[in-house]
Amino acid sequence: MQPPLGIDRVRDYIDRHYGKPLTVEALAQLAGLSTFHFIRAFRASAGSTPHRYLRQRRLEQAKELLTTTSVPITEICDRVGFQSLGSFSALFKSTTGESPSDYRAKRRKRVYIPTCFIRMYRAD
Repeated sequence: MQPPLGIDRVRDYIDRHYGKPLTVEALAQLAGLSTFHFIRAFRASAGSTPHRYLRQRRLEQAKELLTTTSVPITEICDRVGFQSLGSFSALFKSTTGESPSDYRAKRRKRVYIPTCFIRMYRAD
């Protein structure tokens, strides 16, 4: 068993491992606290519950992947730690006001590549 971590270190742990299945109980154990004491201490330190903090980190990473990659939305959902595409899409829409696909379509960072470069590097 690992030695207990402080609340700030648990928050750092969440930031690094948001894509894995994390439970409040497991995080409380990392902190060496009871679940209810951990939730209260985390809220006092971070300004939100551990569950909300984790959910926010996952949504932030999903937004980043949606705008900077062409990874399918189902894979993004899985990568950031959501278990269900339906719950991910519903939460995403209730948080941003847009579905993940609409969010991507409006914000995708597109790169213009001149045709001459495409011809130059095309394998014929």
